Amino acid sequence: MNTEETVSPSPADESGESLSVGEQLRQARQDKSLSLEEAAAATKIAQPNLLAIEAMDFARLPADSFIKGQIVLYAAFLGIHDGRTLADRFFFARDRGKRPLTPLQQALRKQQLMPKTLAEPAHVSSAVTASVILLFIVCSFTIFCLYFSWTPFAFLTNRIFPHTSVTSPLFHPADPATSNVGQHNNVQLQAFFKKDSRVLVTLDNTPTLEHTYPKGANALWEADKQMSLEFFQPDSADLQLNGAQIPFPENMGGRFLLRLSSSSAAASTQ
Repeated sequence: MNTEETVSPSPADESGESLSVGEQLRQARQDKSLSLEEAAAATKIAQPNLLAIEAMDFARLPADSFIKGQIVLYAAFLGIHDGRTLADRFFFARDRGKRPLTPLQQALRKQQLMPKTLAEPAHVSSAVTASVILLFIVCSFTIFCLYFSWTPFAFLTNRIFPHTSVTSPLFHPADPATSNVGQHNNVQLQAFFKKDSRVLVTLDNTPTLEHTYPKGANALWEADKQMSLEFFQPDSADLQLNGAQIPFPENMGGRFLLRLSSSSAAASTQ
């Protein structure tokens, strides 16, 4: 059985045209000389809802379950005992035409028509991603250099332009180029290391520096007036002062100290 057969015919006005549910309710309210304010106060139904029901303004009404109960209650207040029939006619009239969509329904329909906005995450451009990765690499490299006190620019400079040091020829009495005793008044000490060694070196008034030499290496120090060396292992190197062999310093309380001056250097060459 279809809906048209179950819905009662609408009452007719003086011209013979059938009245809508809203018009029938409005006419019943006006017959009782009641205003919308009075009807809303008596039924506890919001006045905008009563106005929308009488105007058949479906878009301004709440959910069907609420509005059906309000129509039944409103009809009973106005003395219309068949309120359920009125409610059925109200929804029948709404569903026969195109029911306007509420703002909420319109918003939901837009979301359904644009599924990509719900399914796809926001895209981040490749340029932004590359910038973030580059920034992370630069920060990590900077932290590494600061932690290990490493200067990459000095390292690259030494690689591109190797440092070439000009060393003075070693003094040897048999070498005519360096055997001018009268002009050789400074202190020159050469060490040939027989062990891996650590040495503290002080030249004239300069600060003390620490050097580490592997076995088989040799080193040359030169001072104008005096020098001081401290070794940490016994007999760790063969020493030559201005080309002349000198003994390794003796152990003095666990220290192997060697102090030389220009006078001792001159004496070693005589």
